[in-house]
Amino acid sequence: MIFEAQPEDIDEFYELWCLLLDLHQSHHAVFRFKPGSEQALKAELLHRLKDKSTRVFVYQDADTWAGMLVASLRPGSAGFKLSNKGYIGETVVRAGYRGKGIGKELFEAARKWLSDQGADHLELQVSVQNPKAIRFWESLGFTPSTQHMVLPLQEPGNSRKN
Repeated sequence: MIFEAQPEDIDEFYELWCLLLDLHQSHHAVFRFKPGSEQALKAELLHRLKDKSTRVFVYQDADTWAGMLVASLRPGSAGFKLSNKGYIGETVVRAGYRGKGIGKELFEAARKWLSDQGADHLELQVSVQNPKAIRFWESLGFTPSTQHMVLPLQEPGNSRKN
């Protein structure tokens, strides 16, 4: 069953979100978080849960959050042909639930909501180190348009330059 997470679901949201980050730890420093930062990370996720232009779609099986997808409407410049971006953010399905269509169901729920909100296109980022995820998104019709690149300006994990 798919539902929209609420602020009171922060602990379940955080647990599944951390699973996603754990899967990506070896991909790039941008996916790593600082030890002891649970409170700050939960505050960021709670902000998303309260944001009127964001929805967290969850697939629940009995008492288990089997998967989730974060969707946001991000209006752009009216000068562009495609100016109302529907953005698909963090998406994860637990290992034991993969290959059962849950990711596609989550995507369809997000696509409908974003379309109803006026999105005229959808965008997402996917780790270049995650070929299964790339194939999944391509199977839903996504195609590459840019290469997202990152250059850390300091040692990963440091909050300030020395």
